[in-house]
Amino acid sequence: MIVFKMLQNFLFPSVFCFFLILAGIFLLSGKKRRAGRILIVLGIAFYYLFSITPASDLLIKPLENKYSQLKKEELQKANMAVLLLGGRETDILRASEVLRIYDNQKLKIIISGTDPLRPEIKETEKVKEFLVERGVLPENIILEDKSRNTRENAKNVKEIIGKEPFFLVTSASHMPRAIETFKKAETNPIPAPADFKIIENYKYKIFDFFPGPGNLRNSSLALYEYFGLLLYRFSK
Repeated sequence: MIVFKMLQNFLFPSVFCFFLILAGIFLLSGKKRRAGRILIVLGIAFYYLFSITPASDLLIKPLENKYSQLKKEELQKANMAVLLLGGRETDILRASEVLRIYDNQKLKIIISGTDPLRPEIKETEKVKEFLVERGVLPENIILEDKSRNTRENAKNVKEIIGKEPFFLVTSASHMPRAIETFKKAETNPIPAPADFKIIENYKYKIFDFFPGPGNLRNSSLALYEYFGLLLYRFSK
């Protein structure tokens, strides 16, 4: 688990670009100055590309475009929703999608996940409080706070609901991996993506070609998901 997280974190542009530049600086102090200069230039170039809007959109768009937002006419397909946790900021955006669904149909909601590095945070309880404060009945919420990753989410959710259809709520960029994992666990998820990063029909402006932290974060999210998809497909 820890090794997997470390490998994924190394794919973050802010991490591997830093190591490229660091390696380049190290080589500059030795006899391989040309190689050092190349690494430094590559590190800066990659950092710039991953930090601009067009490049980050290009990376994350294929993930987000696979599933569209759940439509009203689809709300009768299930009477349960599974909300996957993924961090404090994204949890609120995902929970907001659950509220949108709940407004149309009184669902049973399973909140699934925990931070494997900080399980004491009890994020499931905090998200439950958020939902209850906005009108969800406490008895309609089930907490599943043992899962440390998407594969464990699928396994533990299956133990609760079996093969009953349910709305799977997670970030749009995470949805392809989540759906694939839940289907592999022989459950019946209906995608209900939230937390879209791409703005449809957006026309880029000059400032979109300036580096920005939000773009760097979106690029990191995309690379994280692509790595996760590959790993899940080639592992049992």
